[in-house]
Amino acid sequence: MEHNKDTYFIGLIERYMNNTCSRDEMDEVLMLAEKEPQKLYHALKEHWRGLQLVENDSTLSIAPVLDQAAEIEERYGGQAGDDTERKPRLLRKRTGSRLRVGIAAVVVVTIGIAAYFLNQRYNNTPGTAPQVITDVTAPDKTKATVRLANGQTINLDSLLSGTLAVQEDGKLIKNANGQLVYEAQTTAADHTPVYNTLDNPKGSRVVDIRLADGTQVWLNAGSSITYPVAFTGIERRIQLKGEAYLDVSHNASRPFIVQTGDLTIQVLGTGFNVDAYATGDPVKVTLLKGSVKLSNKNASSLLKPGQQASIKEEIRISNNVDLDDVLAWKNNKFIFDNSSIQQIMRQLEQWYDIEVVYHGAPTTEAFIGSISRDVKLSQILSLLSETNAVHFEQQGKKVIVKR
Repeated sequence: MEHNKDTYFIGLIERYMNNTCSRDEMDEVLMLAEKEPQKLYHALKEHWRGLQLVENDSTLSIAPVLDQAAEIEERYGGQAGDDTERKPRLLRKRTGSRLRVGIAAVVVVTIGIAAYFLNQRYNNTPGTAPQVITDVTAPDKTKATVRLANGQTINLDSLLSGTLAVQEDGKLIKNANGQLVYEAQTTAADHTPVYNTLDNPKGSRVVDIRLADGTQVWLNAGSSITYPVAFTGIERRIQLKGEAYLDVSHNASRPFIVQTGDLTIQVLGTGFNVDAYATGDPVKVTLLKGSVKLSNKNASSLLKPGQQASIKEEIRISNNVDLDDVLAWKNNKFIFDNSSIQQIMRQLEQWYDIEVVYHGAPTTEAFIGSISRDVKLSQILSLLSETNAVHFEQQGKKVIVKR
C-alpha cells in the first residue's frame, strides 16, 4: 500500500512540474508541503531521477519550481464558485514573503527547489555556450605530492610507476593505475614511527593510497593526510584535513584512529567518509559499513551504517542519509541535493581551484541536480544561471556570484 502511495505522489509531482495538474491536485501539493514535506521532497527527487533516464533530445524546463506554481495559480486564479474559495493563498506571489515565511523551511526543501538540470542535455543541446571571458577546465591529472620524513617532496604525476622512495620503515610504490602503495618493513613494536604526508591540492583529481596495514584512502582535492610509513604500537593513527573516504583494514587488536582537529574517529574495520574542510561548517562523518566511535572535548557518540554525524561543538546524528550524494566526489560527480549556492560554490572552489566572491546577499534558493566533474566550469555556471535564481561574472579563475 505504501508503495502505491509513493507512485501516486511521484505521478502528482510529474503533473505539477508539467503544469498539467488539476486545481484539486494543486491543493494537494500545497497540503503535502505543509503536512508531509518529506513525502513531497521524496517525490521531487524521484521525478528528477526519472528525467535523468530520458534518452531523447527534448528540451527540459529548468525554471524555478515557484515559477511553475505561479503559472498554475494564474491559470486557476480566475475560476469562480467554491473552487475560488479554496485557492492556495501561499502561491499568491512568486517570491513574496508570505510564501517563504508561511511554510518556512518546507518551501526550501520542496516548492522552493530552484533547478533541475541534466548533464546529458547540456552536452547535446546546441546554442548553450556560456558567455564567459576565460574558461576553467576540470582537472585532468593529479597534482598530489608526498612529503617524506626527511623533508623530500615527491611530485606524483611527474613519475612513472615503480618504487618512488625507500625509507627506514618501508617502501612507497606507485602502481601502473596510479595508486600509491606502502610496503612496510618488519619493525619492533616500540619503534618510533616515521611519518609521511600526502597533500592533494585544489584543482587536482582524486588520489588513491593504500597504507601499510592495507587500509585504502581516497583523498579529495584540497585535502591532506599524515600517516606512518609502518604502523607500530597498539593503535593505527592518521591525521586528516579536508575530505576522504576510508576503507579500513580490520584488526580488532589495533583500532584505527582518524584525527581531524579536535575530533577523534575510532574504528576497528569499516568504510566511512569524512568531510572536514576548514570552511567553518560542521565536520561530517558518514558511515557506510561497520561502526565508528566519535568523540571531541564535549561529547561522544557511536555511528551505525547509513547514519551521518554533524560535529561542531555538539554531535548531531542524521538517519537515512543519501550515500550517493555523500560519495559523489569519489564517483567523479557533482550531486546537488537541496544544496545552497554557498555549498555548491565551495565544491567548485575545491575542484576547479577558483576564487569565489559574493556581490550582495546570496540567493536563498536551493538546487537539485547532477553533473559530471569532468565538465568545464562554465557549463555548471551556465546551468545554474538558467534558473534565474543566481548569475555569475567570471574573470579567469575568479567567479563573482550575483543575485
